[in-house]
Amino acid sequence: MRLLLIRHGETVDNVAGIYAGVRDSALTTHGVLQTVRLGAHLASIGVKISHVYSSDLQRAVKTAQAIRLAQIPTPPETVKLQMLREQDFGWWEGKAIVKGGRDTQRLAHCLYDGFKDIESKASQKERMETFITTYLSPHILTAGDGDTVAVVAHGIILSYLWRTLLKRFNAQSVTVHPGVILGDRGLEYMGGWSNTGYLDLEIKHRLSEPTACLQADSSNVVVPAGSTCVEEKVSTEPMSKLASSIPVDLDPTQSTPTGVIHSDATTTSSLSSDFQDLQLAIKSVNTLEHLKGLKKTRGGIGSAKHDDKQQRVDSFFKRQKIG
Repeated sequence: MRLLLIRHGETVDNVAGIYAGVRDSALTTHGVLQTVRLGAHLASIGVKISHVYSSDLQRAVKTAQAIRLAQIPTPPETVKLQMLREQDFGWWEGKAIVKGGRDTQRLAHCLYDGFKDIESKASQKERMETFITTYLSPHILTAGDGDTVAVVAHGIILSYLWRTLLKRFNAQSVTVHPGVILGDRGLEYMGGWSNTGYLDLEIKHRLSEPTACLQADSSNVVVPAGSTCVEEKVSTEPMSKLASSIPVDLDPTQSTPTGVIHSDATTTSSLSSDFQDLQLAIKSVNTLEHLKGLKKTRGGIGSAKHDDKQQRVDSFFKRQKIG
């Protein structure tokens, strides 16, 4: 199966340099164009997405919907999850980003009523453990090899998701495709996610002979463009499809399907979360090919909050009264 870990489009708070973790910052006009480009790009290169998961914050939901609606046929409704939200910045939410200044600010404000510290690393890791066990494991262990799962979230939490996922695989079964450039900190820390950038992963259900690719314990790695990997023989027969028991709850306030499922299931799957017998291949990191040639509209329009009412040209004209 293929797994895409995708960051949302540009937001108003991104442009303003404001801490926005659980704060529900809106996409800019440029951010919406990024999401449309991403959806069209994935469809044009033949990526057939079978399932979409998203943070429940609007910047991620709208990015996920742009991806979903570009697919033919359209995949099932997006599963919208609170556990995929960005790190909670606590007291700093909505405040200007200051590099290296949080410790000083913490000492100055921690005794104030209402002070809330930033969400811990342990908390974020726990959220991603739950997400993998409850939602990703059924796909990874039972989905067909041709399935593609897209997860749309935020830069920091995606890094925790990637590291948590990586640790479940045998290091000797993790490979890197030709041309992928890694940083000097190895596979766990491959760099951040740009707006609508995505990590492209392939998970295979059977191992055979060792591949010629670099292994997961490599660091400061540049894979030569001309290098090749030995492809293992994988059965072409699809494995059993994803069980319909993945916990989801349709929004009770909607009388008709909205394209989004609201769910915060914390129960664990009965399936094993051990991926030691599977192979994980890193196909690309922070992919931004879809943004080539995309320039921000001048005059500040591109950085302004996107108005959903102005998506179509005819929305600028008054409708003619009938009768």
